[in-house]
Amino acid sequence: MRYLDDSADITRRVKKIVIPNVLQFVALMIMLVVGTLVAVPAIQNVYDQVGSTDEINPVTIWFSNFINGVIAHWYIPTALIVGAVVAILFYINTPKGKYNFHYFKYTMPIFGKLIYSLDFSRFIKAMMLNLDNGMRIQDALEVSKNVVSNYVFLSMVETSINNILIGQSWIEPFERAGLSSAMITEMLKIGMQTDLSEMMAKLVEYMEIDINNILEKIMKVMPQLMYSIVGIVLIFFVLVVLVPMLEVYMGTFLFSAAGV
Repeated sequence: MRYLDDSADITRRVKKIVIPNVLQFVALMIMLVVGTLVAVPAIQNVYDQVGSTDEINPVTIWFSNFINGVIAHWYIPTALIVGAVVAILFYINTPKGKYNFHYFKYTMPIFGKLIYSLDFSRFIKAMMLNLDNGMRIQDALEVSKNVVSNYVFLSMVETSINNILIGQSWIEPFERAGLSSAMITEMLKIGMQTDLSEMMAKLVEYMEIDINNILEKIMKVMPQLMYSIVGIVLIFFVLVVLVPMLEVYMGTFLFSAAGV
């Protein structure tokens, strides 16, 4: 229950940063497209009516042509997007595709380490509970793997179980995968030489601190990343829509219309 509460709290904290910035980005994109479709023809119409030789800036013309081309041939980008989505969904539903997708979830920028740490923490908590109930390590691994659905993690657990059967270390697959920090694997190794349950309890405390640290880093990086993306879109919006509108407002095109 505590794990679920922690996960829900982490999800809420991430959404609090991501959702407002995504909504701002979507709003800017809508303003950019609508502004281009409405403002550019209106401005060009003003130039034509007064006989001005001034031209709308090339960036605005290019983006306007691009939007109009997409609308005129909407079925092409729609088919490409649908085809790409179907191909991706088909691939990730194959055994190899699902494994690669799950590996990507653990190694993806920003969120990958957090996702793996949450899965590993959940697994260790289940292991600790099963060991306290008198299970052997092999049986505890077999039962505890059910709390995780990631294929990469499950393959590491299966390798750990096989290692026990042939007399090798069950910790080695987690260490070889390179997804866990050296501190975590070393704590498990020490636990195997002393008291594994006690060391796992300390490991859970350490991982909770580590997860909070990862989350704090994400909270710092996400606003910077989203502000950068929104800033780029905002600059493009100014160049494409606002600059031509300001030129019309200033009335400089009247000079060329008057032959000045």
